[in-house]
Amino acid sequence: MSEPTHVTRDGRRIVVAASVERAGRLLAARRTRPAALAGGWELPGGKVEPGEDPSAALVRELREELAVDAVVVGRVAGPLHGDWPLDDGHVLRVLRVHLAPDSEPAPGIAHDVVRWLSPDELGDVAWLEPDVVPARAAAGRLPTWVDFPSGAVAGEGRVLRVDRLDADRVGVVVDRTPFHPLDHGWPDQPGDAGTLDGARVHDCLTGTVDDDGQLLVGGAVDVRRGDPSRTWVVVHLLDAAEAPVPGALVALAVDGVARSALSRGHSACHLAALALNQTTARFWSKEPSRRDSRGFPFLDQIAIQVSRITPDGAYDAYRCGRSLRKAGFDAEAFLAERDDVARDAEQLLAGWLATGATSVVDTGGDPTLTSRRTWRCDVPGGPAVIPCGGTHVPDLGQLPRIRVEYLPTDEGFEQLTHVG
Repeated sequence: MSEPTHVTRDGRRIVVAASVERAGRLLAARRTRPAALAGGWELPGGKVEPGEDPSAALVRELREELAVDAVVVGRVAGPLHGDWPLDDGHVLRVLRVHLAPDSEPAPGIAHDVVRWLSPDELGDVAWLEPDVVPARAAAGRLPTWVDFPSGAVAGEGRVLRVDRLDADRVGVVVDRTPFHPLDHGWPDQPGDAGTLDGARVHDCLTGTVDDDGQLLVGGAVDVRRGDPSRTWVVVHLLDAAEAPVPGALVALAVDGVARSALSRGHSACHLAALALNQTTARFWSKEPSRRDSRGFPFLDQIAIQVSRITPDGAYDAYRCGRSLRKAGFDAEAFLAERDDVARDAEQLLAGWLATGATSVVDTGGDPTLTSRRTWRCDVPGGPAVIPCGGTHVPDLGQLPRIRVEYLPTDEGFEQLTHVG
């Protein structure tokens, strides 16, 4: 006979609690009953009924108490076989939860107020005693807050963990950082270097933490970017001898000179891509599968295979195979006229740079590493809008000139972009 799901193996009743995550914040709810708990804050949830799956019970409780539809994506593991001790007869099982789109918590009978708390705001509410430690652990499973989209090169963060990566290096995770990490899935812009409390940060990588607490870094990450079953973190690589202490508040400083050069290269790369789209529009004989934000065939996204940002430049490789030819792009004609196309692109780029237009990275209000960031720049003829996780110049006045070259390859062509 199978074990009932509402109790643990040692017979304790399971109480489920939700670590509801949204845009780097944790949901807290203030209880109204019973009288002994009224006014205290908790992770919302309730008891698991006999024969009920704990995840299903939590989804039910959230719908009944806060009128939201939720999906359980993981667990905040506690010290008691993954649970958190409550008393001799009960344990608390904290499950990570994401809400359905457009689902907004509404206080009901059991709660009169709800709040979204950043990690720094956890102490702003009076947590019920059983929720104090689990709430802190839940906040530790939120994705890293990042400040690089605004151009920041300095900040403070609290050390969440220090993991030995090899004999000489450790990976340091903080709750908030200005460092831009190398993306494991699309490694176009290198990670920042700099210092953490004076210790040299040799590199910065994307990492994930699973429900067992295991940290995977860089190429070892085995899921797609943003997979909700993992916590996505920025990992700063330091010499093991200079590792900070977990819990310490540390100062972070990015190498601003190197960042600026990469930002110029990244902005130039995007502008060159849009110029490529516009100046090659005449080589399409059919309606393309995608158009860019300015209305031109999106050759860059349709054909790109590799993109690498360099200081004051970029390298992009494009595939022009049979499928692209069937789609209506005349690659042979383009390559035959590539010098003329490059000249036209550079003239177009010069006109855009002369405007000094503002360049921004829009995070949609989500300050975390996993936000859907978009680069926007109001160039003449329509806004430049490209999904992007990197860093950029604040305005086109930072780019004195952009030069492009198109070189044939066995698979198609490569674009070399140079600033200056």
